[in-house]
Amino acid sequence: MADAIGIAGLSIAIFDQLLKLGDRTAQLISDARSFNEDTVLYHTKVIDENNRTRQLRHILFEPSPIYGGVTLFDNFDDDVQQQVKIFLGRLVHMLQEALDLLESRHGSEDKKSPALTSNMSQLSISSEQSVRSPSPRSWKSLSRQSISILKWSFQDKKRTEEILKAFSELNGRIHEQVKLWCLASSIGLNMQHLKRLQNDESAKQLGFDIDATLQITAAEAGQRDLSYQLGSRWLNDLYSATPVEQRFALVRHDNKSFLLEYRRNDGHIHQPGELDQRTRLRVNNLAGLLSQPKEKVFCIPRCIGWEYLSEKNSIAFVFEISGHQQPKPISLFQLLDLKTVRLGLTQKFRLALSLSKCITQLQLVKWVHESFRSENIIFFPRAASFECDEEEGIDYSDPSVLGFEFARPELDFSAGFADLCIDRDVYRHPERQGRPGRMFNKIHDIYALGVVLLEIGLWQRAITLEKNHFRTARDPYVIQSQLIKQAQRRLHDKMGDKYQKIVIACLTGEFGVDPQDNLKLQQAFRSQVVDTLESISNAL
Repeated sequence: MADAIGIAGLSIAIFDQLLKLGDRTAQLISDARSFNEDTVLYHTKVIDENNRTRQLRHILFEPSPIYGGVTLFDNFDDDVQQQVKIFLGRLVHMLQEALDLLESRHGSEDKKSPALTSNMSQLSISSEQSVRSPSPRSWKSLSRQSISILKWSFQDKKRTEEILKAFSELNGRIHEQVKLWCLASSIGLNMQHLKRLQNDESAKQLGFDIDATLQITAAEAGQRDLSYQLGSRWLNDLYSATPVEQRFALVRHDNKSFLLEYRRNDGHIHQPGELDQRTRLRVNNLAGLLSQPKEKVFCIPRCIGWEYLSEKNSIAFVFEISGHQQPKPISLFQLLDLKTVRLGLTQKFRLALSLSKCITQLQLVKWVHESFRSENIIFFPRAASFECDEEEGIDYSDPSVLGFEFARPELDFSAGFADLCIDRDVYRHPERQGRPGRMFNKIHDIYALGVVLLEIGLWQRAITLEKNHFRTARDPYVIQSQLIKQAQRRLHDKMGDKYQKIVIACLTGEFGVDPQDNLKLQQAFRSQVVDTLESISNAL
């Protein structure tokens, strides 16, 4: 206990040091007359990061009855507490380096001569113009102050830019990591803790409330007396919807376009036009979950409700189409088959990153998808009034993930339904193919992601990676083995070593941690998959 108190006290001290450094850095940037139009940008960035740090300090170190009179930080295990301290130490080190550079150039600017101040006013922290280097003859005539100015222009200015950018990126990663600990560790099962994140102003400022709400909604599914059934006024429009590929359609209602997704009803129908109560409850719960506000990173359009179409014996889920999208959806599955579409390296990495972030967000709020495959990944071309760099008008970093046929909170038991379709089995973990005998878990969605990432990297449907389309495969582990071989043989040349390792890790489930330890699995997945893809995408 003494050690825990020591770590908490040290972490608070580091937080306070970080805040002081941030305040001083912002002050120097604001006061330095060498910064021109970009002063506001950098000043605002540092102020914003400092505000995020203050909010995080409040969430972690504000004592509360929810935590037995102590803090949230005290409820984390020793390993998490150490990680928080280490992360904060890295931030302090980075910001101190930037501050030292600023102090050396601007810390005592008020004592400098008017001539020096005038010279400094020509410099900018982010100016793309370079200062012309003096001739060798003129070096001797330069004062120490002038040489210092040139050193700032040629070297220190650029380094300060790099540090502030890296500081912002690391601070963002730390906040995402703390969110993971808040929601995915054992404390994330405490409903009072989740409601604190849902209602606390600091948590709202950091965006923790949205994910906490999704987790609460999933946990309370079935307990709320809310119906998301659309009702008879939608029926004529739903029956006249325009089909899109196999399982989707476009429906017009009240002069607006919506995306319709069909799910066949395999439950028992008591009377024509009715669903059995169990199916009705599961469908309504799913619509309720998908209707909740979500961050863009989820890639999930908002569901406005569902309706049962008795003549089709199908359930229709209806999703919003945003104003910047044309109602002309096309799936990744179809794009992979079009010879006219060939994605560049940047497009592939950004798409892979978006889909990986989707999976990690679902895991964060304790959801599983169960049907993640390329036919359930949809793209909408951009409307003409919105700019898009892609020739087809499609932003490949902005997919919509649908196909939540059996999606549910991960704590709900699901042994799965028998599905002997090899076209769908190829995306399923061997434990979940055919007649699954294992409960669905996170590693199964990660496996499906690996298959989709393999498709993106090779730009080829998974089912076509074997000459007989896996029709003669009797052992699901043979399918897995073949996919891994394809990644080992072909991905390196097309996507590079890091992408190849990501796909193989997803297909094998080997992340160097116990896959039954949800928190460590999520941490490993984020660092080895999401962070790596993000780093590469940012560099392209």
